[in-house]
Amino acid sequence: MMPPYPGFTRFDKAYSLVTQWSGKEMKALGRVIVPVLAATLLNPSASQKIPFTEALLCVKNLVYFHLMAQYRDYTEATIEYM
Repeated sequence: MMPPYPGFTRFDKAYSLVTQWSGKEMKALGRVIVPVLAATLLNPSASQKIPFTEALLCVKNLVYFHLMAQYRDYTEATIEYM
């Protein structure tokens, strides 16, 4: 559970019950997924450190890609970044 704060829309359904995400839900998920994952993967053991770091980097890049894919106009730089 997350307390309400400005700019955050709470989810009405559990993640596993959502069949189709709206833009508003995707933005809300993008705002919390990286910090939640970082907190979840905090203090890994020595054997978990590399996979946890790679998982966090993967999710972060997916969020960035999703945000950039919503741009209305693309430049060579944004396409190269994606």
